[in-house]
Amino acid sequence: MTPVFYIFGFVAIVSAIIVCGFTPSAITVALFLLFLAAAGASDINKGIVPDLVSILIAVLAIVKFIINGITLAGALDCLEGAVCLALPMLVVTLIVKGAFGGGDIKLMAAAGLYLGLDKTLIAGLITFLIAGCYGIIILIVKKKSARSKMRFAPFIALGCAFSELFGADFLTIVKALIMHSR
Repeated sequence: MTPVFYIFGFVAIVSAIIVCGFTPSAITVALFLLFLAAAGASDINKGIVPDLVSILIAVLAIVKFIINGITLAGALDCLEGAVCLALPMLVVTLIVKGAFGGGDIKLMAAAGLYLGLDKTLIAGLITFLIAGCYGIIILIVKKKSARSKMRFAPFIALGCAFSELFGADFLTIVKALIMHSR
């Protein structure tokens, strides 16, 4: 592993404890964030998201689902989370060759399974916002062309981490702003 992973890993564990306290849910959150850190670091260093990371996130999603109590609504929420961004990413990749890597799509599906629909949509918003800003900056400083490939897993990791840690609060703020504007 590289220093990038260790830095991300340390931040993941500290963030989980700060947000969740010393609770059982902090363990699942910390593991989720560590797996995201591993995916992001691997993509940065090797240009690949290992299938094992996506599998571990999917297994963690099932464990979280069991711990929280199995319900039909919960199962549907997890499945909707798994497909709401991964499926459009797959379709775009089939239309535009190389738009997203297979590892990115599998990572998004597994993370969506863990996060559920609402948090996955927030993760997608944050992911594409950060990736878009990064892409614009890279184009402005002319480090790469518009056709250059960009490693996307680090952005997925950031978006999903933000959503897991702050997604509920973010959603509350957005709903309040919408209600206030009426």
